[in-house]
Amino acid sequence: MDSYSTAALLNRTDTDVLAIHCGDHRFQAAFQDFLNQGLKLAGNYDLIVIPGGPQSLTAVEYLPKFSWASRRWFRFFVENHELHRLILIQHQDCAWYKSLPLHLHASAEPRQRQEQDLARVTRTLKEDFPELKVELYYAGWDAAGRVIIETIAPLTRM
Repeated sequence: MDSYSTAALLNRTDTDVLAIHCGDHRFQAAFQDFLNQGLKLAGNYDLIVIPGGPQSLTAVEYLPKFSWASRRWFRFFVENHELHRLILIQHQDCAWYKSLPLHLHASAEPRQRQEQDLARVTRTLKEDFPELKVELYYAGWDAAGRVIIETIAPLTRM
């Protein structure tokens, strides 16, 4: 195939939103539906997709080069696109979290570990970007396999 012409047009509207989530294939359609329909962003947001999603922004001793790169990409978007809203999405059964050493967290329970990281990220990013509105979400599934995305209240502890 030499080329493919999409039906989509270039979005020429500025955005002030960045979303960060995991690249797990099981959730991609649900994440896009949530961002576009649930939050009514209609494709008008910047996006970082990386294993573990928001965990990449934590400043922990584990894989510091990953953290440095993620924070650099984040800062690029915030400064170059004048972002004011950050959407962080974690999800159930995240393989990245299964691979992390347990000593990095105060809990062995995966969701608690993810929420601790969301709190840590929110707190540290607010220090550098106090005007940034941070929204936290958690995606899981019900017995029928439907993806449910719920709001996570900001935590003040680690």
